[in-house]
Amino acid sequence: MKFNERLKPNTEFIVYQPGTLSNDNYEILNALYLPVIGTEAFGIYLYLCESTKVQDKLAVRFHRELMDELSLNLTGFESSLDKLEAIGLVRTYVSNKAHDDLFIYRLLQPLPAEMYFKDPMLSMYLYSQVGSAKFNDKKDRLIYPELPEDITEVTKKFTEVFYHSRDASFRTPNEKFKQDDVSRGPSVDLDDFDFEVLFTHLKGTRIDKQFFTKEVKMLVVQLSQLFKLNAYDIKQILLQSSSPQFGIDKDRLKTEARKYYQKEYGEVVPSFTTAEEAVKPAGDESYLESLDKASPLDRINDLRSYKPSENDLKVVTELIVKTGLENGVINVLLEYAIQMKDGELPLRYVMTIAENWEKEGYRTASEAYQSIMEFREAQEENRRKRQFKYAGPGEEQPAWLKEKSAEKQPQQKAAEPKAPKKKNKEPMKTLKDDEDFSELINKFREN
Repeated sequence: MKFNERLKPNTEFIVYQPGTLSNDNYEILNALYLPVIGTEAFGIYLYLCESTKVQDKLAVRFHRELMDELSLNLTGFESSLDKLEAIGLVRTYVSNKAHDDLFIYRLLQPLPAEMYFKDPMLSMYLYSQVGSAKFNDKKDRLIYPELPEDITEVTKKFTEVFYHSRDASFRTPNEKFKQDDVSRGPSVDLDDFDFEVLFTHLKGTRIDKQFFTKEVKMLVVQLSQLFKLNAYDIKQILLQSSSPQFGIDKDRLKTEARKYYQKEYGEVVPSFTTAEEAVKPAGDESYLESLDKASPLDRINDLRSYKPSENDLKVVTELIVKTGLENGVINVLLEYAIQMKDGELPLRYVMTIAENWEKEGYRTASEAYQSIMEFREAQEENRRKRQFKYAGPGEEQPAWLKEKSAEKQPQQKAAEPKAPKKKNKEPMKTLKDDEDFSELINKFREN
């Protein structure tokens, strides 16, 4: 039975968390994991962690709880859970009993900073999400200096300080206690790469099959996934990073893989998407529908070419936290505000619009877009009646759409914007590429 066929609101689940999150764990989660998995998956992970503090150990609960507490549907929950599993923060188990629908979510602590940055998949993915400057800033904040040189340890041993007597009644406990349960990193499997094909390519070379320890194989799998390398590509890289005396140099292997990728694709780092994001809108899916599925944080990254300012992030956070607007409505609002304010994103201006749209009950990007079009048509009608270039006295006008008097007469009415279709590998459009939305805003400015 497939996972999603067993997952229903009344399906039971148990949270298994033998360890607890420390302050260092929270710092790493916020700095390194949040940019990769997004706010929704991050929120689910934190909710499950915090809920174990008030629930009995291994308490049986229902997925309806997650839907109600986090305002999620099961499709969204499953998508976020996929990210948590893939990055190594959650391991999921299901009951083997035919009529017992029970899931167990084992929560793992994040990797230590050093292991995270030395993992090629995690560090490269983070780099692609936040850019060079923020990546280095995060790394620098988590670096801790080594001990000074020329020192000798003089720590006392236990037996030098404590004396213990034998007690015949004492038995060493063998129960399972609370303990750290640390992530093993991204979830990859050796079966994700065909090593038999690779070994065939390596026949006649100086690279011995015995060089391929489990650790080396796992690194090969990660690099093949990371840089989209096939067996022949890996062979070329191995020839540059191996020697008969010392075997395969793992650090050199990473470096050569990166060089090979840059040579083939001409990019410094590969771009990343989730499997869900890779499926771009189908031919009959509109641009506005694609905005409904995009996270506002992802959208502001697109609009700012992955260099959002602190103010941008603050505005998006305020919209998410303080309003009940859906993602699509927020995304339309962000694009509209940036266009109308010449690239700026004033918090007060944006929140005023958000409050108005929330009162109107807009739930989709299409509804928000339609409200803009309706206001535009109403403005044109009023101008025709009054023959003025500006709104006349007493005309009711939403506060969020009060703009300066138009400088030009309305131009000839252009065709209505068409929702652009996207190709499978085309990234989501940035602001400057959104011709249809720009056309809409230009209409406002003309009026």
